[in-house]
Amino acid sequence: MMKKILCLALVLTVCAALPAAAETAQPVTAEELDALLAEVRAKALTEEALNDPADEAAQNEDGTLFWFEDAKIYAAGEAFTADTPVNTLVIEHSEEAVFRGVWVASLQEEALAAFPNENPELAGTRDAALLYLTMTEGGFLYGRVLRDGQRLTALEYGEVLPAGESFRRTAVTFDLLEGLVSGVRVDGLNPEEGLLDAPFANEFLKELEALKAADGYRAVKTSKNGLELTAFDEKDLTFSGISYPALQPDNLPGEAERELIDNEDGTWLLRFDCADYEAIFTCDANGENAKILSFTLRDEGTEGPRGVRLGDLFSEDFCRFRNGENETGEDLTELLYGDGATAPWGAAVYDPADMSLRYVTATEEGAEVMLILRYEDNYLTEIMLQTL
Repeated sequence: MMKKILCLALVLTVCAALPAAAETAQPVTAEELDALLAEVRAKALTEEALNDPADEAAQNEDGTLFWFEDAKIYAAGEAFTADTPVNTLVIEHSEEAVFRGVWVASLQEEALAAFPNENPELAGTRDAALLYLTMTEGGFLYGRVLRDGQRLTALEYGEVLPAGESFRRTAVTFDLLEGLVSGVRVDGLNPEEGLLDAPFANEFLKELEALKAADGYRAVKTSKNGLELTAFDEKDLTFSGISYPALQPDNLPGEAERELIDNEDGTWLLRFDCADYEAIFTCDANGENAKILSFTLRDEGTEGPRGVRLGDLFSEDFCRFRNGENETGEDLTELLYGDGATAPWGAAVYDPADMSLRYVTATEEGAEVMLILRYEDNYLTEIMLQTL
């Protein structure tokens, strides 16, 4: 029972809809990041470096590493003083808020909410989405999300300012891992180093403008209140743009080994097996008139219904589907919605030895299809669509 309670607590903690930024949130400026450096520098000057800056291991493309208790500072020379030019600041752990109330280990939703976000659905590409882009006199302010599909990997906020015939780009990046801030990095702190030439700065601006216009990929809606979400339905029966109900042997992706199986009861199966998936069809004795029976995803890079993907956390996937209409039983099973007999319905099994999520919907043709998600140690290890 305690394991079930801990699992549910994790779901409620991690699961949250992407929030809109606070109304008072303003774009990040170079001046603001310079002020952050001043705070970190003042504290560092009261401490001894934990490493030897003169050691060869301290030399880095970002400068000399001065490693203090709360921050890594990359600067010029082998002595750190109040006047030492600093190039980069890295914070990998913190006992207090680092910047705008965001800590290392803050939820990614909390980090997003501390800054402007004109794109709450994170419309963009599979790799990135623009949060804001504001033109200023001679330069611009921007915020963007870097991601691997539905998994956010970083939040980047910065300012590009004219510096003579060049441009200074100062930015803070929040690295993300499994929905939490794992580190904070500030680049471009030295106004005399790492300047961008005009063509490069212009190309970067064009890249951001193109990202602003992109609309081919969006964040899947999530919520800790499952009653805000819709039931799993036929439009969710897709993976990589391919419709499960419409699957036929000739439109399967890639190349797979084909096997015709005699069930010895008058029925036949057609099985396609490859590294990325397994597809099974019912068919006649000649392997014709195939109808999809099941499809199992094996490729870690392919997203299934509602963006689920091998390696997801249970809590991440739980918050993509409707839930909360019923109580959890003593058998560690919860009927999430529906009656468990007639589509649509969903159920969760919290038993760590057999953790799973199951969702059933009906197609227009009257078939019922189940999505089965299985987990080991809270990580998604199997994605299967199955015709009932």
